[in-house]
Amino acid sequence: MATSRRQPGLKVDVPRPSNVPLRVGRVGVIAAVGFAAGILWPRLAGLRLVPTLPASTSSSQDLTGAPPEVEGAASALGSAMPAPSANKPEPLATGGTPPVVGEALVTSCRDASAGKIEHCDAIDFDRVARDRLSSLDDCPAARSVSGVLSLGFELDFTSERITRITSGKATTLADEPLKAVLDCYEQDFANVSLVAIPHQHQRYSVFYRIELAAAPPAPPAAGSAVPVAVTPASGNATVSWETALVHATPEKDGKVVARVLSGTRVGVTGRSGDWYRVKYDARGREGWVFRTAIGM
Repeated sequence: MATSRRQPGLKVDVPRPSNVPLRVGRVGVIAAVGFAAGILWPRLAGLRLVPTLPASTSSSQDLTGAPPEVEGAASALGSAMPAPSANKPEPLATGGTPPVVGEALVTSCRDASAGKIEHCDAIDFDRVARDRLSSLDDCPAARSVSGVLSLGFELDFTSERITRITSGKATTLADEPLKAVLDCYEQDFANVSLVAIPHQHQRYSVFYRIELAAAPPAPPAAGSAVPVAVTPASGNATVSWETALVHATPEKDGKVVARVLSGTRVGVTGRSGDWYRVKYDARGREGWVFRTAIGM
């Protein structure tokens, strides 16, 4: 009978926790260093691993819309530049081109006991006249017309006053604006005294040539029609074309408002370049015709 042998069993040794050396401190240091390198290195290298959301307007840009980087550069540049002066004067508004005043011309002189004198002395009327002639800030009529004004003064050294202001033949202004401009000059010279002006005779007539230029028109608002610069004119003309087209505006593409036959008399009221504004019917309606249509 065979004898059975017992196989020795497997022996498993389970170590006790107390027998395993703990090295948590070293592992923690390595983990912390790795985490720090993973977070800080992309930022130090200028890399962005994920897109960034736009920041709020108040924190990332100013009211001009500049991003933070530009804002920082502008701040650095602005700190190196001098600040603008708080007392810098504002530009003065002007009402148009000042009048161009020519030299005084003595056209006649006389004494109480004699008639017109042939040779007159050159009196210094400029000392009281020129500044007033060059400044018409309080005269809207003078800022709205263009043309030449021949302005005459009658000087009476007996009363030491200006007795009359008139216009000469060289004046090109229409009647209505001329009257308004003369009224302005009469007001400006109403209280002028001729005291201390050297003279040889009692009365003088002195004329000035004055060129007036209208103030430039204000820029048109967006979407509005561009205003037309019109020079006042007066007189009559006859249509020379077989049929003259009357336009609403002084341009060939302007809307045609009427057709006038050859030989028709029209009243001229204004001019703009090569176009003339005319009254083309008995009702006084106006339109624009090309200059050659009325023989101009």
